[in-house]
Amino acid sequence: MDINQRDKKVLIAGIAFVVCYLLFFFVAEPIYKKQAKVDDKIKSKVQFIQKYYEVLNQKSYYQEKEKANQSTHVNLARRFFKEKQSGLAAASLQKLVKGFSSGTVTIERTKVNKPKYMEGMLAVPIEISVRSSLKNLSLFLMRIENHEKFLIVEELRLRRINKASPEDLQTRLLITGFIQELEPQGGKPI
Repeated sequence: MDINQRDKKVLIAGIAFVVCYLLFFFVAEPIYKKQAKVDDKIKSKVQFIQKYYEVLNQKSYYQEKEKANQSTHVNLARRFFKEKQSGLAAASLQKLVKGFSSGTVTIERTKVNKPKYMEGMLAVPIEISVRSSLKNLSLFLMRIENHEKFLIVEELRLRRINKASPEDLQTRLLITGFIQELEPQGGKPI
């Protein structure tokens, strides 16, 4: 085959182009993509380490939050009855109510109702009947509502005892205290 000088140059340039093309697509491009993936992995690990150090640097903040949470837990624990059984909690509630009544109202009757769950918390209700004047009844209710324990007067029914003296009242109250026990998920009700 007789190839002239100009065709040889074109043929060599074509072969060089094909070799360069193959080197680019089969060698350089995979190396470049692999390096890009490695760079992305390194970048993500560096970001993870930076976030980790940011959390470590906020250790004192989280310790303060933990102390605040513990004090809140202690404050909430004081608001609920310490007894875990509803009967004992009802007895404690009766004792509290008897203390509230000293000098204000006369308790005629006390009845412990069945415990129930209110808003996910175990509630221990008691029903009491009292005799008092309007002023003493309001003082008694204020003592109940402002006590350290979380107490609710759910129901209040009153009537006059003496038509001549509208201040003398007979009142039936449903007072509820709470035990720090959450309602079981899908469990049997009390």
